[in-house]
Amino acid sequence: MTDPATLPSNSETPVLGALGVILPLGANTRSSPGVEGGLPSSASVVGTASTSGSGTLLTESPTPSRVYSPSQTSDWLQCPMLRQFKRPSTLSVLHEADPHVWEPRTVEWDPARLLGIAVQAGYNIHLKGGGDDIVEAHVAAVLGSSFVEQTRYTLEGLTKLALRGVAALIEKDLFDRHSILDLDVPLTHSRPDVVSRHESQGLGVTDLKVARQIDERYRVKRMSEYETDDQFWHYAWEVGEHWGEPVKWFRAVQVILTPKALVLQETVTVTPERLHFWLQGAQQHWADMQAEDEGTRPVVPRWPNCRGGKYGVCVFYDACHNFNHDPQKMLTYYDRVPK
Repeated sequence: MTDPATLPSNSETPVLGALGVILPLGANTRSSPGVEGGLPSSASVVGTASTSGSGTLLTESPTPSRVYSPSQTSDWLQCPMLRQFKRPSTLSVLHEADPHVWEPRTVEWDPARLLGIAVQAGYNIHLKGGGDDIVEAHVAAVLGSSFVEQTRYTLEGLTKLALRGVAALIEKDLFDRHSILDLDVPLTHSRPDVVSRHESQGLGVTDLKVARQIDERYRVKRMSEYETDDQFWHYAWEVGEHWGEPVKWFRAVQVILTPKALVLQETVTVTPERLHFWLQGAQQHWADMQAEDEGTRPVVPRWPNCRGGKYGVCVFYDACHNFNHDPQKMLTYYDRVPK
């Protein structure tokens, strides 16, 4: 494992709050009205050596009264319309007041998500001190509880794949010199996989990602994208709030199951300046999302992402471009499922 780099000491940062987030001069760390988690509702970005002019860039942050989960924020960043389709709301784009969401109808069951859950569950048992037999039994139980009978995959085959991933994680010894504080423990708005404290590098967050296969040509790009992934910066912010100390690093761990089990890592140092920079953007996103939910801001498409975004063609492309959000027409390709 490559340890995260040591952060600068507080003496190198102009003004810091209790968690290392930059505050305006004269600010304290008490909770501000309308912001969850005890961070100020507005703050100044303190100039760095690269800042031009007077050395200080003053930017007013919005004051949303809600903090949204990383999954909802990720959906919204991809497209506000996508988020509306995936959430039940009386103010949704379809003006429906029932606890159902839209999902693309699948022709064939895909075990990808279940495999990820099983690998993480088995690895958590190992981190808690469980032996190989307990790990194997737990993985089999998780897979068996949600396995769908079909002709493409077998429960035995998926169990072997999942255990292959767990074994690769164990071999990496990812938490040598760490004290594990939390495993898959929900916070107010997020649920990081592992919170740990390295003996010299401080508090950090590790999140596991599992894929059956990733083309070797795209692995470096995939790992580098985690550096600015909203989910990880949200973890850094919320875990720091929860533990009362700044998160110094986060780490993405990518498990690839075939053709041979492989574990990739990307560790990112969290500085107070970057965390504050992220928070300013996040607060604006949350304010915009809240305005959409309250009907004071229109829900508009992120047009370039309909066909050319990070995830390829949007799964709700037909809902928007061919069915014009008509629920009856959408039932041709989509299902309404309980949330």
